[in-house]
Amino acid sequence: MMDDKKSIEDVLSGLRIDSSARPAQAPVRSFEHLSDEGVLRLYDGIRRQVDADRALGEKYRLVGAAARERAERLRKEIVERGLKFTPIVW
Repeated sequence: MMDDKKSIEDVLSGLRIDSSARPAQAPVRSFEHLSDEGVLRLYDGIRRQVDADRALGEKYRLVGAAARERAERLRKEIVERGLKFTPIVW
């Protein structure tokens, strides 16, 4: 009976092999499904983080490269939609 079932080690080994073949980078998500207000809210949230970093001495402790990239994608979406916004001053 035990021969018909995979051992837990075999299952875990297969998962490790599968996950190592995947790219480590997370998929880039679009913002098309969000409302105008939702896109602006996300962008404004990043702006508040940048402002908080500036208040902490401009060492950017809260905002890293990933947030900067996301803000840029959001900015492009906002421009495409023709919405008014204040750009983030990095």
